[in-house]
Amino acid sequence: MGNRILALIDGFNYYHKLDNYQKKFKSSTKWINYRSLVESFLKENDDKVNATIVYFSALAHFRGTDSVQRHQTFISALRFLNIEAVLGNFKYKEITKCNRNEKCNNCTNPQNGCLQRHEEKESDVNIAIRLIEDTILDKYDKCFLLSGDSDFVSVVKRAKELRADKKIIIVPPPPPTNKSIKPSEYRAQSLAKASQTNALLIDFQKIISNQLPDIFHGFINPWK
Repeated sequence: MGNRILALIDGFNYYHKLDNYQKKFKSSTKWINYRSLVESFLKENDDKVNATIVYFSALAHFRGTDSVQRHQTFISALRFLNIEAVLGNFKYKEITKCNRNEKCNNCTNPQNGCLQRHEEKESDVNIAIRLIEDTILDKYDKCFLLSGDSDFVSVVKRAKELRADKKIIIVPPPPPTNKSIKPSEYRAQSLAKASQTNALLIDFQKIISNQLPDIFHGFINPWK
């Protein structure tokens, strides 16, 4: 048996880049097959059959029913691929105008000068818990963390302190461009340093080549 594989996917961290690219270049990117994508990272000495893949996200009910239904369709397709889905919640946040920049000074929001925002926070915590738990319980040999969020620096460092033998590879989402990308544009240097391993830098051709069929076992691409 080869290296036991764990992949932790920061759903919204990837989604925003996929959405930007799809809107910009009119090419399907959000109907992504995360299992085939992760399997494309594996080496000969990795267990290609039993990779554990976990997708972390949340349903954005404040965006309306259509948005939630699209996301639920995608999650159902991922579960068909034996990808575990861990869902958190969005939290409502009210931000008072700061009077320090042009956007705030010109704000015409009538609600007492406050901006309303919904922030998805639980995925970060859920990913951190899963990484530490699986590190302590010795459930993987190689972990791919699909995120470019520097908030994970501390937890990645801690996982390496607990088990220096565990290999953690950062796979940040690519910048939404079809031009050549400089490594610095991925903004994953701090995460890669924490993992003590070079980040795996992919481009959108890799994303595009790992899309689900538009009709996948009864699930229809909702973003086509």
